[in-house]
Amino acid sequence: MMRLAAPGGDAMAGYRLYFMDRFSGHIDNRREFVAESDAAALEIAQRWYDGGPMELWLGDRKLKRWEATPLTPAAAETTSTGE
Repeated sequence: MMRLAAPGGDAMAGYRLYFMDRFSGHIDNRREFVAESDAAALEIAQRWYDGGPMELWLGDRKLKRWEATPLTPAAAETTSTGE
């Protein structure tokens, strides 16, 4: 587990948030950030949730996986029959 020194001498953990492709499941992007606790890291990560799948990790421990929100189908086109 990576710990970074914060002002005042407190250690903060380094977290990794992976953004996954909703179709292939491969990692599209990642963000690395520090937080005081797992709860704080979860709160930070939740703010970055954009509807796609993502995973929050601390070292080799997965804290949470967010599943993709279902895609909404395009509005069905209505055709007029003239009746």
